[in-house]
Amino acid sequence: MRNTYLTTFAAALVLAQAACTVDKADKESSRGTREAYAQTPAATPNLVTVTASEFAFAAPATIPAGLTTVRLVNQGREMHHVQLVRLDPGHTVAELTAIGHDEPMPAWAHFVGGPNVPTPGGHSEATVQLQAGTYALVCFIPGADGVPHLMKGMIKPLTVVPATGGAPLPAADVRMTLTDYAFDIAPELTAGRHTIQVVNAAAQPHEVVLMRLAPGKTPQDLLAWLQSQNGPPPAMPMGGTSFLSPGESNQIAADFEPGEYALLCFVPDAKDGAPHVAHGMVRQITVR
Repeated sequence: MRNTYLTTFAAALVLAQAACTVDKADKESSRGTREAYAQTPAATPNLVTVTASEFAFAAPATIPAGLTTVRLVNQGREMHHVQLVRLDPGHTVAELTAIGHDEPMPAWAHFVGGPNVPTPGGHSEATVQLQAGTYALVCFIPGADGVPHLMKGMIKPLTVVPATGGAPLPAADVRMTLTDYAFDIAPELTAGRHTIQVVNAAAQPHEVVLMRLAPGKTPQDLLAWLQSQNGPPPAMPMGGTSFLSPGESNQIAADFEPGEYALLCFVPDAKDGAPHVAHGMVRQITVR
């Protein structure tokens, strides 16, 4: 499918795994979560845990509609994300799987976000309002061979059934608006934990790849490194949101230590197919 990550980016992240530091305690705590979800009290979103490995998702087949936090636990060696794709009535996940690598995403498939890439052994979360219907959990990230994980079988059907009640959207203290081609943030991010409401107000899909930059490094250093892949990576992933179609939104929560961060979008442009970073959709943030 044309709506995939920039292959160079994904391949470089695979090579970057040697530089990752895995939090063993977190990895151990994630065990036992496969094929399970917990519907928490009405005051909080439903929690769904999706476990990624090479090349499959372990996740429940059916969950209730409503506000849902999707927690991605990466137990694989490669980078993975969870892309939630909502299908219009009458369409199936099998149809989605049959679409060719270079074909555009059909109009009956809608990107509703999901947790973006953590490091192998880590986890990331995104909270999204899920309507009842048929969905697919997809990993579009290509491996070092350039083949998207979707083409290796990393797609799983998900049925969202009607539910009554449900939790209200938690209050966010930061709003991030995605446009063509920028990340607008208000108020300024500071050190500590933040809940960020991410809204795609643009005319085409966008994502948020959140990276922690190494000391003294910039987003330009990261983009240059992706081309050469020489030396240690100048940044490491810490989540974000997967592709959001226009009008869609997700919430993400992250802990920010003082330092430098990068926001990037690698979604291919609707007009020329170039990743949005090539159109300037890159932003550096200083957290104090």
